[in-house]
Amino acid sequence: MGLPQLNSCCFFFDLKTGTIICGVINSILSFIMLVALIVTAAIFGSLQSNEEIKNDPDAEAYMTGLYVISIILVLMYLVKFLSDLVFVYGVLRENAGVIKAYLIVWLVFFLLSTFLFFLHIADFHAATIVTEIIYTGLNLYALLLANSFYKQLNCREEL
Repeated sequence: MGLPQLNSCCFFFDLKTGTIICGVINSILSFIMLVALIVTAAIFGSLQSNEEIKNDPDAEAYMTGLYVISIILVLMYLVKFLSDLVFVYGVLRENAGVIKAYLIVWLVFFLLSTFLFFLHIADFHAATIVTEIIYTGLNLYALLLANSFYKQLNCREEL
């Protein structure tokens, strides 16, 4: 048993069009997150030079940890943004190999981001939690669309 198969996107787009739309939306959201995380990393980097933080080893270790995590997240979202762009290209060219590779990258990214989210859920505000739930829901729907389109491509190739 696998993922459920969709026949259309939002009841009126075909799978290819819906997958392209979701891929473009994901790439735009990934780019926005990338820019936001770059700004966050720059803020944490500049806060490390604060004299009050330099005098307190605990605060300095905490800020260094936040800075390193933000740099890791920047790199993760850079990879996600680039893979979103390649995915849209793969859907336009109907390349099943690119779509399969994207599904694997998406799964790894999803597991890492979900792990980080639940690891730090106590530090988040309610708005951040709701935003993460909506973002996860949209990504799961995009995954279902991409998987359905991938299966449709494989069925076409078998004929």
